[in-house]
Formats: sequence, structure tokens, C-alpha cells
Amino acid sequence: MAKVEVQLSKPTRAQRGPDKTARNPVKIAPQEGPLPKKPSWIRVKAPTGPAVSRLKALLREQRLHTVCEEASCPNIGECFSNGTATFMIMGDLCTRRCPFCDVAHGRPEPLDSDEPAHLADTV
Repeated sequence: MAKVEVQLSKPTRAQRGPDKTARNPVKIAPQEGPLPKKPSWIRVKAPTGPAVSRLKALLREQRLHTVCEEASCPNIGECFSNGTATFMIMGDLCTRRCPFCDVAHGRPEPLDSDEPAHLADTV
């Protein structure tokens, strides 16, 4: 029986796109031909304004990360304008490689011992 050597990925930086999903056994083939036209109701302008800017500034000030931002959620303006966010704890990297998700994958950085206090202050 032939010996199979498995090399585990140990990324030292955030991985996105092809780098992130290279070792994922499920491959998603792009659709051939033109994409179908999206319905008119799907094209809405993302809300922006002082509430969104204020929440983003607070997140930067407290050194916090949200799934909303890291996953490039298209509804971020709607949630942020209502004062709603889904926080990522223990850094901005995920240790999983979900091909449908835009959160960066990689080796987690050392934990920020002040993160729980920053999160409590923000909430």
C-alpha cells in the first residue's frame, strides 16, 4: 500500500478567496453563460448615515470585529443603522474554511486580554 503524505495548511496570514478554499474537497463550478437578470426589488441602496458611521467608529475605537464587516454582509447598513451587530470574539480570523463565507481564514492571533472589557463597554 502506498503511503500518502498529507500536508496541513498552517496559514500565517488571513486567507480569502482561492487561498482559503484550495484544500476544501467540495469544488463549486462557476455557472456557464450569462447570469440571469436580478429582479428590480433586489437592487436597494444600502443605508448609510450618522448611525452607521458612529457604530463603525465605536468598533474601531474598541478594537472589535463583527461578522457583518468580516463577512462582507450586504445588509450591514440596515443592521448598523438600527444599532445591531454580530460580534466576532477572539479576533477577526476563523479557523474553518467554509466556501460560502467571506470571513478570512487563518491561524488565530494571540488573544487580546482586554477584548471582554471592550465588548462589555460597547454593548
